[in-house]
Amino acid sequence: MKAGKHAIIELVKRSQRGDEQAMSELITMLKGLIYTIIFRMVKDPELSKDLTQDTFIRFFLKIQKIKYPEQTRAWICKMARNIVYDYYRKAKKHETVSFEEIPEPKGVSGLEKRHKKMIIQDALARLTERDQMLLTMAYYEGFSLSEVGDVMKIPAKNVKVYLHRARLRLRKELEGHKNELLSTR
Repeated sequence: MKAGKHAIIELVKRSQRGDEQAMSELITMLKGLIYTIIFRMVKDPELSKDLTQDTFIRFFLKIQKIKYPEQTRAWICKMARNIVYDYYRKAKKHETVSFEEIPEPKGVSGLEKRHKKMIIQDALARLTERDQMLLTMAYYEGFSLSEVGDVMKIPAKNVKVYLHRARLRLRKELEGHKNELLSTR
């Protein structure tokens, strides 16, 4: 669920005043986004749930430090990413990232949709973690270019270039599957 910026701002302000209902609503609004980002980094549903919970615990412990509530989405996404990095540092391991869900194309059978998703997921899995995160935030989660820049620590003016390059690399990974992906049988 994409959370409205104004609703998040109001909920953060209420949470900073100790409103537990507002905290609960914030979790409801943001948990899908945070889980998705973490899952794409760790590829393990149970670990993703645990790290999502850790993210919200840390988020609420530091909620008083939020000076600009309009940047909350970017802030909690950075926090989630850093929690995953901390986990990997502690575990001394690193896995590649994959997408678990791609929006389904319209006008094709269920089997064809699953096949197309698998092709796209496989291509995305071959991209770097950075490319996957850029494409996820910009196109799947609908982040603005400045929000993507904040989370990825890329100057906002360079985000378009990075996204363009990520799309080109994805297109190259999808070469040979053009007919399968564009068919509407």
